[in-house]
Amino acid sequence: MAVGYRVNYAITTMQRRIWITLACSFCLTLTACGGNTAGGGTSTSSSASTGGGGGKIYIGLATPLSGAQSVFGEDQLNAAKLAVQEANAKGGIKGRQVEIVEGDDQADPKQAAIVAQKLVSTEGLLGVVGHFNSGSSIPASATYNRADLTMISPGSTNPKLTGQGFKNVFRVVGRDDQQGEIIGKYAVDTLKAKVIVVLHDKTAYGQGLAEFFKKTVEAGGAKVVYFGGVTQGDKDFRAVLTKIKGLNPDALFFGGVFTESGLIASQARQVGITANFLSGDGSKEESFIKTLGTDTSKVYISSVAQVNSKDFGTSYQKTYQRAPGPYAPYAYDATRILLESIAKAPGDALPDRKTVMENVAKTKDFPGLGGPINFDSKGDPVKAPFQVFVIKNGAFVPAS
Repeated sequence: MAVGYRVNYAITTMQRRIWITLACSFCLTLTACGGNTAGGGTSTSSSASTGGGGGKIYIGLATPLSGAQSVFGEDQLNAAKLAVQEANAKGGIKGRQVEIVEGDDQADPKQAAIVAQKLVSTEGLLGVVGHFNSGSSIPASATYNRADLTMISPGSTNPKLTGQGFKNVFRVVGRDDQQGEIIGKYAVDTLKAKVIVVLHDKTAYGQGLAEFFKKTVEAGGAKVVYFGGVTQGDKDFRAVLTKIKGLNPDALFFGGVFTESGLIASQARQVGITANFLSGDGSKEESFIKTLGTDTSKVYISSVAQVNSKDFGTSYQKTYQRAPGPYAPYAYDATRILLESIAKAPGDALPDRKTVMENVAKTKDFPGLGGPINFDSKGDPVKAPFQVFVIKNGAFVPAS
């Protein structure tokens, strides 16, 4: 069974210097002592670029493990652990057991950059599953790129991530320009929306998705009468919603995550807005439904395609006593692709980081839970379906 090591990033610069100075004498973390690297990552006796000695293989998992979005992160961590446990049960890779080094980016771009640097510096670490948020993945990707360290995101959808031209960046989900088009066309073609308000949370993900949605509905003949941002962490949006009510929209779209979208949808009803409410994949979380309450009519959420895998769902439920969230299958697939790419090295030797990166790029018809996975030249999946969901009986179900 894999052991997860969570990296602690709440150490000041001075504390870190003192800690590192003392660490060797206590044989806690320095490589010469055969323990863990500073910052909590595991280490081996080999260099960071060559994979690792000590009879183990290390991969990173970078995602929000604390904070408001930790529900997403814990779900992805569970799925990655499940993939690693399955690999280890079969003897591991080249006779070595696999272990996960966890990085908590707290859904914060600055923390993500720190996490990325720590994972890059972790000896023997051959690739990273993550990050989840686009705002975290984009700054982290540059750090990984300089170290030829592969990252496979299970949830970042902003087109800028793979538009940078980095050879080490991949994702197993689609992009916001694809998702924005799908939910935008649904608003215009299916809901017949003509007057639309668009809000976003000012993040790379939320604002990016909102802009693609706006472009699509305007191309479809609808009029966007308001486009503006709100602040993540705020709890009361009644002032802006009261202003919006006077515009008489027939559709309200929010680009962001469930922590704000549930409140906005609920408070919109409270101030008398009866328009259809639409949002993206960041809102497809059980907490959104709980915040919304009993009035779940006229709510439409686009998200990654629902994956129906009996074996995965049963195994996840048995292991964690709860059903997998929407991004668990994608974290599971990303982890398995990374492990397969490590295993492709000839002989008993482990590949270096660059070879892993090259092997991931060559992925062909990988048996993902939602169908075969292939990457294009940018690192995007060739086929990346999204769906629109509604809420029935307290659960998200595909719209008919």
